[in-house]
Amino acid sequence: MSKYFGNKEYYINILRIGLPLALGSLLQSCMSIVDGIMVSSIGMVTAVGNARNIVTLNDMTEYGIISGVSIFAAQFFGAKQKDNLSRTFGLCVLATFLNVCFWTFITFTVGDKVLYFFLKDEVVCANSLVYLKIIMFAMFPGALSYSIGTMFRATHETKLPFVISIVGSIVNIVFNYVFIYIMKLGIAGAGYGTVMGSLTNCVLYIVAVIKRKPEFFNGFKNMFDIHLDFVIPFVQKTFPILINECLFGVGQTLFTKAYGILGTQSMDAYYVSNEIFNLFTFLIWGFGNAVGIVVATTLGEGKIEQAKVESNYQLGLAFLIGGGLCLLVIAFAPLFIVFYHVSNPITYEWTKGLLYVLALKVFVRTFNYMMFSTLKAGGDSKIINFLDSGIMYLVGLPIAFISVKYNFGNIVVVLLLCQIEQIVRFFITIKRFKSGIWANDLTKLVA
Repeated sequence: MSKYFGNKEYYINILRIGLPLALGSLLQSCMSIVDGIMVSSIGMVTAVGNARNIVTLNDMTEYGIISGVSIFAAQFFGAKQKDNLSRTFGLCVLATFLNVCFWTFITFTVGDKVLYFFLKDEVVCANSLVYLKIIMFAMFPGALSYSIGTMFRATHETKLPFVISIVGSIVNIVFNYVFIYIMKLGIAGAGYGTVMGSLTNCVLYIVAVIKRKPEFFNGFKNMFDIHLDFVIPFVQKTFPILINECLFGVGQTLFTKAYGILGTQSMDAYYVSNEIFNLFTFLIWGFGNAVGIVVATTLGEGKIEQAKVESNYQLGLAFLIGGGLCLLVIAFAPLFIVFYHVSNPITYEWTKGLLYVLALKVFVRTFNYMMFSTLKAGGDSKIINFLDSGIMYLVGLPIAFISVKYNFGNIVVVLLLCQIEQIVRFFITIKRFKSGIWANDLTKLVA
């Protein structure tokens, strides 16, 4: 037991970083649920869910960039290399802005065709496009907020991003209410509310940087003093992560394409259950990201063996968090369905069944996410492509499309069969995790 459960100091460090991250994730999930309830009251759940397929592609690409940035930022922070820390911030801002420009171009040129690909319902797609074109204007301030927030977290300042996310989320909900119910703007109102929340976050982050003068920002000149010797090793280690997140994002949208073949009722059940399920995954993302930051900082300090020993503690942590979340989903998640105005009895039963399937997923996914965070922290990024998106395309997606094509059952049965992907991923990932190949000091690669 002592191999998989660490000492008091380890958990205090994880808790100090992970708790604000977990609470921030919980808050975002709560706000998303409130947002979803408002949208469901005007009958636009599927329209918003369909639009979010493109948002997911933007977010997953952005997450790939951020994942690479956070690895180097945490290691530079551990090695006390302030100039490289600042350059990492500059590179992050440039990359995330280019990403948003690309998806904005896609939205305003072929957005309607992309939306129709996922769900062949012209009325739903028309509403989705209205919503999508509005919230794309939230992506630019969102990219800057995401970049600044990532740098704060990588330098172990996690309370500030949590406070800012609270304020931004409240602003989003208030304006959603005003635009949807008072001004009667419908689905467009939900989009305007998202833009207002994103702008609020961005302004607060800019003010925080100006007033606090954090270590990762020491002037624009140094921030954008990005030379080739810095970029090459950065790209070598982060590009595979970026590719993986892009492929994973596309894969996630292909799952919705498969489920969409089952019809609008199935999609309603899927989107509602997924929204509720996300409320219960806050501990995974919070403590998983905390593990990555702690491991990367330890490696940046040159403490390779300590990082290997502490990696076992993460499996014990995954068991506790995953088991607890599984029980919570089973016990409480179905109680939230009533808030989504699900009047159709078949859709209601499917939604409840999907939540029980997702309870199984959360247990296994917790282990996988913890191990992935550790592999990424040491720059073991190439193998991630196979373990994450590779297994999705080789196992998960074929099961989804075959199940739908040959009518293996309703949406609940299909989603249950797709969880074979998570189990296969676990057994392959743990072998790599236990090898210790991932434990590398990346600061030595950068001039």
